Amino acid sequence: DFRREFGLSTEVSGVIAGGSYGGYLVALSLVGLFAARFGPRLFVTAGGISATTGMILVAIAPNAPLLATGLILAASYAGWSWSPYNDAVEREVPSRLRGRVLSAISTGTTFGLAMAGLIALAAGVWGLPWRAAWLGFAAAALAVTAWNARALPGGTQGPEPSAPQHGADPGWLLRPGSVVLFGVALSFGVVSGFYWSFAVDFISRSGALPPEAGPVFYIALGIAGFVGLLTGDAIARFGLRSTLAACFIFLGVVGLSLGLAPAAWAVVGVSAASLGAGIMCTSALLSVWSSLLFPEQPSTGFSAVLLFLGIGTIVGPVALGTFAGRSGLDAAFLVAGALALLTALVAALARTLE
Repeated sequence: DFRREFGLSTEVSGVIAGGSYGGYLVALSLVGLFAARFGPRLFVTAGGISATTGMILVAIAPNAPLLATGLILAASYAGWSWSPYNDAVEREVPSRLRGRVLSAISTGTTFGLAMAGLIALAAGVWGLPWRAAWLGFAAAALAVTAWNARALPGGTQGPEPSAPQHGADPGWLLRPGSVVLFGVALSFGVVSGFYWSFAVDFISRSGALPPEAGPVFYIALGIAGFVGLLTGDAIARFGLRSTLAACFIFLGVVGLSLGLAPAAWAVVGVSAASLGAGIMCTSALLSVWSSLLFPEQPSTGFSAVLLFLGIGTIVGPVALGTFAGRSGLDAAFLVAGALALLTALVAALARTLE
């Protein structure tokens, strides 16, 4: 819809998507610096206000620059809010349940994806404009912001003010296993950022499927994403290495299936289910993995992980979008799928994950 209404090319769409993730990175950097000092409530509330304002701007945007501004504000929400939840879990949840709770928090996105797909499908059936859906999203964001502002703890965690704040020293982040974690996050960002930006557009451009194919893709993605709720239990049973390799195999299937046959309903279903399982499980896994690696300051450590993920989400849409403008989106999806499978292979061989 954006591409048609605002006349966006593939290259420009990739740049806008990359800029949106840039807003996420700015918010993430601020959280990494100050989360240990101010606690989770402030940053989650700031993110909710940013999301609400951004989606309102998208809904009323008369041109591409204001559209991009709204998308950047809205996309920054994850940067403000995601890692502070790790601090909230560390403070409020017994240690034996933290892996499961962190998986549930990360997988919560899947509920929104399924609902967004249903709303888009209903809007198409009833002939409602896409702007109405975005106003509805903004109202939901405002309600969730108020809920979180009331429910989340504020202020700092237990340590004395004189305790050292390791987040100010970047060397604190370098420990056994952290380089592999950061590399995996970077690869995940490249692949997932590209998929988020172009999968539905690619399916819609095929011309062989009806307009409902895009919303159905998101609905199937959201339903399959519920498997992310099991990530913490899967890590406990099968180990970090095996679970991570499985996540990236799912992500590889997405790129290869869409790159080879995007105009088939079976491929829409398989790629959507694989994307939902891959993204939600990997998101939850990174959260759990980071909390295990940086237990003393989980929010700061996870912010560093998300920084690498955010860099990838900027590079992926821009670089692969540019490549797609020259070689076609099908070739770009094949490249993304190959990168995901390569990461799965590296994860399977990495001894630091044992």
